Amino acid sequence: MTAFSVPLPRCLAAACLAFAASASAQTVTLTELPTPAGYGVAGVANIASDGTVVGTVYPSGEVVRWVPGEAPEVLGGDTYTLDNVMPFISRDGAVTVASNYFDDYSLAAPGFWLGGTDWERASGMILTWSTPYGMSWDGTVLVGGGYNDPPPGQFAPIVPWIWTLPSGQQLLDLLPGTSSGQAWAVADDASVAAGFIDGGGVRHGARWDAGGPAWITDLDGERVGQALACNADCSVIVGAGIDNAPAGVAHQAWRWTADEGLQYLGTVPGGDPSATYYAFESTGDGSMVVGSYFTIDPMLGALNRGFLWTRDEGMQDMTAWLAQHGIDYGEGFSDLVVNAITPDGDLLLINGTDADYMRQRAVVRIVPGEPVEDFIFTDGFEGFGPF
Repeated sequence: MTAFSVPLPRCLAAACLAFAASASAQTVTLTELPTPAGYGVAGVANIASDGTVVGTVYPSGEVVRWVPGEAPEVLGGDTYTLDNVMPFISRDGAVTVASNYFDDYSLAAPGFWLGGTDWERASGMILTWSTPYGMSWDGTVLVGGGYNDPPPGQFAPIVPWIWTLPSGQQLLDLLPGTSSGQAWAVADDASVAAGFIDGGGVRHGARWDAGGPAWITDLDGERVGQALACNADCSVIVGAGIDNAPAGVAHQAWRWTADEGLQYLGTVPGGDPSATYYAFESTGDGSMVVGSYFTIDPMLGALNRGFLWTRDEGMQDMTAWLAQHGIDYGEGFSDLVVNAITPDGDLLLINGTDADYMRQRAVVRIVPGEPVEDFIFTDGFEGFGPF
């Protein structure tokens, strides 16, 4: 286990002094996460309920973990990664999984961290190349996409799969007329998975349950973009808009619930109306969703910007939302994504690149307060309170 001598305080002094503020009945703080000593670049991907964060250091591709109150710890792993998505950590922080190479790069499979810098390949894998794109909240189920090496001169489509320890890797069915797809989210009991199936060159959201695969559609019956995450039982699923979609709502991120069906999440006030939105994760009850959207810079092209959506306040730009709470963070960044949120909505994870193209990482903590009584309105309007 790699240890570093410089401890990580729970909240950096500068961040605490400059970034702590109250708004209505909640307090918001931002804690920046340092790059591990001896490494130049690090990105973050997921967060456990206690605030433990996992990510990747570059260029080595090793997994790194930030435990609150401790120095960042490099966990090793011969990984390949998808920024903002992997590695994964269970909500209780007990399970860490990455996409690893094994057997001298002759195969790729999910790897479970055993401690120190030791990793173990997931058992029962049947595909030569398997990438995990999602893990259940309790860490017992994995899903992803993969393929076997095709004969020379032939193409192997990527197919969706699900993995559990008792059953190993199993392939998920595709819909008639389709040949590829990926699973990105799964319930703790493995009864429901979500992701996408390629429908005519477009990643359309799909859901798998005991009845097999089905398209995820809006209330008008139109297919939506790919699913990216779900809660513990997949009764809430969130996903992305469709790239290059025509005018309308198809480019917006969305939230699907078993009780209400699909809801488009809208656009950031003042944002590019054609921007594509990506919902990375939601709270357990679906009342808060985080993700990103892009803006067009005349010099730099498409740049990611983070968002926070809430059931009460709708779609909000993350940098602007932080500024409303007295936190100056993200303005001038060339890239900023809110890629994870804890089930209770208390912690949000930010992955970004500042104006100098240096990678930055931060955890935002929302502390609800007591409901604020309304002493101003006398005409039936509600006062302000926590989410």
